[in-house]
Amino acid sequence: MSQLSVVGTGVIGNGWISRALANGWDVVAFDPAPDAEVRTRAFVANAWHALEKDGLAEGASVDRLRFAATLEEAVVGADLIQENVPERLPLKQEILSAIDAAAEEHVVIGSSTSGFKPTDLQQDCKKAPG
Repeated sequence: MSQLSVVGTGVIGNGWISRALANGWDVVAFDPAPDAEVRTRAFVANAWHALEKDGLAEGASVDRLRFAATLEEAVVGADLIQENVPERLPLKQEILSAIDAAAEEHVVIGSSTSGFKPTDLQQDCKKAPG
């Protein structure tokens, strides 16, 4: 089994979630927006028909999605963590630093960004490669 943890469930985050579910992954999501879970489940339900046409992996199910109450809870047991917060450098740095602090040492942390350099994004991370 593989677990993707998604932090930030806007359009990009929901795309990651849908694809991971279609590929048979367990997904744990976190987003502090009060309607995040409702929006995400609606997004996945809407995308699921197209994903079924493309072909689902064995074990793929929308039921493999759960929401966590905190970022720290969301990253427990993750094999891959994907950050998708709004494109503001200080916010991304803050969230990536929190993910880095909470994640297990071996976990790969990705960021959906359209232009920030990895060295800028991870400047406050302790486990980031130097």
